[in-house]
Amino acid sequence: MGSMGPDFYDYVYSKSPGYRGPPEESLYYPLWKVILDCLEPGWRILDVGCGPGQFGRLCVDAGHPYVGLDFSGEAIKLGRARVPEAEFRQVDVEFDRLLLRRGGYDVATFVEFFEHVEDDLGILGAVPPGKNVVFSVPSYGGIEHVRSFPSIESVTSRYGFLLRITKYGELARGKDDRVYVMAGVRVP
Repeated sequence: MGSMGPDFYDYVYSKSPGYRGPPEESLYYPLWKVILDCLEPGWRILDVGCGPGQFGRLCVDAGHPYVGLDFSGEAIKLGRARVPEAEFRQVDVEFDRLLLRRGGYDVATFVEFFEHVEDDLGILGAVPPGKNVVFSVPSYGGIEHVRSFPSIESVTSRYGFLLRITKYGELARGKDDRVYVMAGVRVP
C-alpha cells in the first residue's frame, strides 16, 4: 500500500467513465449528499483533493462559492470544464499549504483524501483554528491508500485532538465496507 502520484490519478481520471459522468451517477453521490448536509448555506468551500469537479458541481448548484485543489492536472482540467463558475487550482498540499493556511474559506472539505497522504495530520493542522472542517475516510484499504480506518473510534482517535467534533456518522459501501464522515471545528 502507498500513495500514488499525480500521473496515476491523471490516468484514472482520463480513463474511468465514473469520473466523467454527472455527480448523480457516481458511487460517491450518497456521500457527497451527506457532506453537503453538514454545510451551512452559502459557506465558502475549499475542497482539498477535489478530483474532477463532480462534488464541486453539487456545491455550486447548492449555492456555495467553491475552490477545488488537486495535484492531478487531469482532475483540474475536468473540474474547470464541469464547473466553469468555480475556481480550480493544481496544488499538491503535501508540499504547498498556503491556501489552507490563508483561511479565505468557511469550510475545508477533504472527501476521501486523508487515507491517500502520508502527512494527513500536518495537512489538517494547516487549517487555521476556528475554521470548519468536513471529511470522510474509508474503512477499507487500496493500493493507493496509506491507511484505512476499521472503526469510527479509529477516526476520532486519529483526528479528534485537532477538531472539536460536531457531527459524525458512517455510510455503508458494499457488504462490509464503511465510509466515515466527520464534521468539526479546528481547535488551537
